[in-house]
Amino acid sequence: MKFYDAHIHFYLKSPAEELKPVFSRLIKSGLIGFNALVFTEFPTEIKTALKMVPGLYHDSISLAALEMSRDPFPYFELAKPLKIIPFVDARFIDNGIEEKMERLKQGGFKGLKLLYIPEEDRAIRVAGMEQAFGRPLKKSEEITARLIDSASSQGMCVLLHVDLRRYGDFVKEMIRSHPKTNFNIPHFGSSRKAMSHLLETCPNCYTDTSSLVPFIMEDPVSYKSFILQYQDKILYGSDALISNSEHVESTLKFVDQFLDDQEIFHKLTCKNYLAFHGMSGF
Repeated sequence: MKFYDAHIHFYLKSPAEELKPVFSRLIKSGLIGFNALVFTEFPTEIKTALKMVPGLYHDSISLAALEMSRDPFPYFELAKPLKIIPFVDARFIDNGIEEKMERLKQGGFKGLKLLYIPEEDRAIRVAGMEQAFGRPLKKSEEITARLIDSASSQGMCVLLHVDLRRYGDFVKEMIRSHPKTNFNIPHFGSSRKAMSHLLETCPNCYTDTSSLVPFIMEDPVSYKSFILQYQDKILYGSDALISNSEHVESTLKFVDQFLDDQEIFHKLTCKNYLAFHGMSGF
């Protein structure tokens, strides 16, 4: 089967030369291309960085690895013929925004990734922007809005991780204010009810399946109903680290078996991805 992955973190835990067999395995599995989420800017102290990383990944994060992953384009050459769409993970960018986004777009980035957690999220163990940067909520809204405005003006799409139960009004305002920019609110926005409203009222809004396998297993009937209803607006995403090709494959296999419908599976893994990026089919 041929497929795209809308949500892979391009973060190198091992030496770069070990990537070539990873790419080969992904290509053999049927992967055609993916959205690569890349840190180009991060704090000089690991304690600050970890405040904006889910607790599950704290053991994997190091400043050395972040530095090694900062410029992904030489590694993309090793990945050919994979079609990689780079997204800049801008959770740590808070100054010189317009200039940086213009430079990043000129340098080859085509999307913006944001982790919008202005206040502590105990469920995924993220301290949040208030603790990490000393920002009040309104300041985080202002900086996030500037990042989205700048990305939109550069013709970049946006992947916005956010809990819609807490910040749905702000997200709705951002999506509606940028009707020509496609938004992916991953993980079903942490709320299928709130996500449904956005998918129904905002033509430029999508979501993805990343990190949802445990939740689907707990409530398969409700999740399948949601996917069937919004099958034209959902992307397949593994939420894997690039070094973990096994996670891409296992997540794909789970989604395929769970849906048990090749037409809908094709929409999630190919058709909707192409529509999100305004690309022609393979």
